Formats: sequence, C-alpha cells, structure tokens
Amino acid sequence: MNKKKSKYIIVPFLGIIFGFFVINILNPDKHYSLAENRNLEKKPTIESIKKGTYFSDYEKYYNDKFPLREEMISINNKSQAALNKTQVGNYYLGEDNWILGKFPRILSEKQLTRYSNTINGLSEISQSLGKDVYFAMTPHKTNILKHLYPKYVDNTENIDTNINNFKSTLESDLINYIDMDEYFLDNFDKKELEKLYFKTDHHWKGIGAFEGFKMIASKMDLGISENKLKNHFDRYKTTTSSKKKFIGSYNQNLDMIVDENEYPNYAYIKGGKYEFSLNGKNKKEEDIITTCRDKKEWDYGGAYTRGSETNMLEIKNKDALIDKKILVFRDSYQAPTTLMFADLFSEVEMIDPRNIDNINKTYEEIIKESNSDIVMFMYNSSGFDSMIDKMIEKGIK
Repeated sequence: MNKKKSKYIIVPFLGIIFGFFVINILNPDKHYSLAENRNLEKKPTIESIKKGTYFSDYEKYYNDKFPLREEMISINNKSQAALNKTQVGNYYLGEDNWILGKFPRILSEKQLTRYSNTINGLSEISQSLGKDVYFAMTPHKTNILKHLYPKYVDNTENIDTNINNFKSTLESDLINYIDMDEYFLDNFDKKELEKLYFKTDHHWKGIGAFEGFKMIASKMDLGISENKLKNHFDRYKTTTSSKKKFIGSYNQNLDMIVDENEYPNYAYIKGGKYEFSLNGKNKKEEDIITTCRDKKEWDYGGAYTRGSETNMLEIKNKDALIDKKILVFRDSYQAPTTLMFADLFSEVEMIDPRNIDNINKTYEEIIKESNSDIVMFMYNSSGFDSMIDKMIEKGIK
C-alpha cells in the first residue's frame, strides 16, 4: 500500500477516534442509566487518589460516559427480545409479560457494619429524645416473586441473606425491626402475591402497599387496641385507575418492549381532610399526591408520590386515628402509603435521602428538630443499602 492510499485510511480512522474522544470530554455527565437500571460512575476525586484507585475509577467513569452508549444498549436489548431470549440486558422476561430484575450481590461485613452503625447511631439519638424507632423493611418485588424467575437464575437467596445479616447487626434495644418479606411469603400464596405487584415495574401496587402498611401498624406500639386498629382499616375502600397508560420502570428501561396494559390501584378513606406543607410552603393535595392525574400517561411516581414531593413533606390531619407524630425516612416503596400514614398519625414528616440536597441539615439535626414521637426508616429489601449510602453522603452528624 502506497503512502497516499494509507492516508485515506489512517486520517479518517484517527479523525473518528479523536472525534469520539472530544465528544466524550464535552459530553455532560449522566448520573443514571435507564437501559441498565443503575447509577453511572462518577468522576473520581481526591479520595480515589488516597485509596490508590484513581486510574481504575477513571476507566469505569470513562466507559460509562461513552457517546451513544445508551442508544447502543437499547438496540442490543431490542435484538435480544426479538430473539425471544429470557434475559434481556439486566432483566429477565418471564411468562405472561412479567419483567423481573436481577438479584443484588451479597453485602460484605464492612458494608453491613457501615450501614448498621448509621442506623444504630441515629436510633440512639432518637431514643435519647424519647422517640420510638422502627425499621420497616418493605418487600421488594425481586424477592417476593422468586417463583417467576427462570430456573437457571442463581443468587435468588441474596436478598434474604442481606436482610438477615443486616438485621443481626441492628441494636434490638434501640430499634424495632419489621420484616415484611417474611410476612408476605408466609401469609399469601403465589397467585395472591402476583396481584400485589406491577408486571412491568419494580414496585408493589397500592393494594400491595396497603397489605404491607396494615402489617407495619400491627407491629407498632400505637397505644390502641387491635380491634380499634382493625376497625380503622375496615374503613378503607379500593379503586383502580384505568383511564391512562401506565409506564412501568422496567419496561421503560427496555424501551417498552413488553405490551402490557396494567393500572395503578389505591386503598383510601373517602373524605380525608389533609393539610400539606413542602419545605415550609403550603401545598394542595394535587401538588403531592398523583401529580400526573391530568396527563395522558403516568409512571409509578406520578401515580402515587414522587421523591421530590417528600422533601421535607409534612402532612397534618385532625381526623387521624391517633394523636401521634411520625418522622419517616423513605424510598419509593413508601409512595402508595402516604395518605395511609396521614390517616393514622395526626402529623407526618417524610424525608427521601435521594432528594435532600437542598436541605442544609444533617440527619441528626433533622431528628432533633422534629417534634415526632416516632422515627421510622422505611426502605425496601433490595435497595436499603443504597438508601443508607445516600444518608451517609449527605452527612449524619
């Protein structure tokens, strides 16, 4: 090959390589991958230098920042689905249009110590102020519907292992632990459990949340009789909203490759009178609850309550069952229970660790400044570790 011909090959090749490099540098960082359902790597900091992991961390960050990365993953996912594969990207496609997520890794002893020290420390602060403390572990779809997974899937016991190991590191004299995973699996058969969860989303439905909330309330020391609590929950009615398309989180991450019509349902007490306040500003119910009620389609957050609407959210209800106040640190699984809390407690405060950046307070300060009688950590069994990580990032003390 002569020099002239080689230039026609080398110059365009180098142009492409250099072009992608420049685009990668200029391309703004993305924090989350819809296609992979995970947080993307952040640019390494001086902490990476101190730990001696800077170059490996930067390689991970660079790979996550690659131009058209999401588009290429999307094309690959659609190709896999067209070939009727049961595993597409980070998901499993089960029978009857079920989309199922992967199981998490086993948490290390170091991680467990980090998480339990955080919760134990905040619980000790809460107890010193006369507040009761509860950790309500909500049952993630992945763990409850294990029977729907392909037979070849392993690591199906990882969530159980993680929550049992975590529970064992919590101070039982400080924290009342509520395990809903075990309760759901012991009290509902497989078909009943399937009715409590969305097929194309990673959350439970409103009726699933209602079953979980009833169990939470029954395990709390509320100063009322079992019969009074039962009568309270007997007042609830259920309804399903089928007027608009529901966008499931898993399906959205897979570019809506599964054609499934499903709808959010609700458990509610008719005629509730609630007062809402978000970051000290008065709000209407439609600003907080089902904020996508007037849109043509909605996702889980828009159908129930988004994290951005729980930061710091306060709800008062003079007609609540008991005259007690509760502070809830929550994740998205809590969303359908927002008004259930307000029906039970006269005052409710809610904090979502993923949406707390604009609040210039540590978690210790939030607890000390709250006039709550009860502090509750309400995180799901597959992602409780990431929620506690978010709390640590914000600052505990």
